[in-house]
Amino acid sequence: MARAYVPDPETRALRELLRYRAFLVDIRRAVKERIYALLDRFCLRPPVATLFSRRGLEWLHSLPLSGPYGEELLGLLRLPGALAAELEAVARRVQERARGDPRALLLATIPGVGYHTALLVLAGIGDISRFPSARHLGSYAGLVPSACASGGKVRHGAITRHGSRFLRWALVEAARQAVRTSGPLGDFYRRLLAGKGAQQARVAAARKLCAAVYWMLVTDRTFKEVEPYLAPRGQASSAPFMASR
Repeated sequence: MARAYVPDPETRALRELLRYRAFLVDIRRAVKERIYALLDRFCLRPPVATLFSRRGLEWLHSLPLSGPYGEELLGLLRLPGALAAELEAVARRVQERARGDPRALLLATIPGVGYHTALLVLAGIGDISRFPSARHLGSYAGLVPSACASGGKVRHGAITRHGSRFLRWALVEAARQAVRTSGPLGDFYRRLLAGKGAQQARVAAARKLCAAVYWMLVTDRTFKEVEPYLAPRGQASSAPFMASR
């Protein structure tokens, strides 16, 4: 019988920290959307390109809105500063947490991946030893293609989207950054981009990156050491550390 995975206390604490950060970001977004909605109500158009820049905020404070609308705007304008201060404090905690975790430092060797994204991936994975192969991790992330068997033929379709939505999102975001650089992963993405389009190419790159993450964590190797074995199909098995599993 399959057993449910219960994260250890350290992983649960990490997930809570990252969820709190996401919660603060959502509140900040909601506050900004509320301010935009208030401006639309009075058909007001900002004279600056970036509303929440210094000049944009000065303009917002100068608006002659009266009654409850003016009070609401002033109240909303007090919130971004408090949220920014709290987000900065959380960012320091994320940085400290990542710097104290060798796994996070390892994942931070992926081009474009910082401490926050590295911790997102680790929080989604939990204990890497519970996955017997890179494909098992990809399946858990819902990044493997679905398969339909009929008449003795197997057809592969879109990704299953089963498993951890949280981990899948983190890997796709990490891949979005990683493919911007030169190398096997970026070349793989750009080759698919021409024929399959951005969405499919990005998901396929995330699947490749998922395999890289698995081997990085299992073998304690950097992305640069693992990436060459990801591009050509079948070459991964020729790597000594990959053949061991």
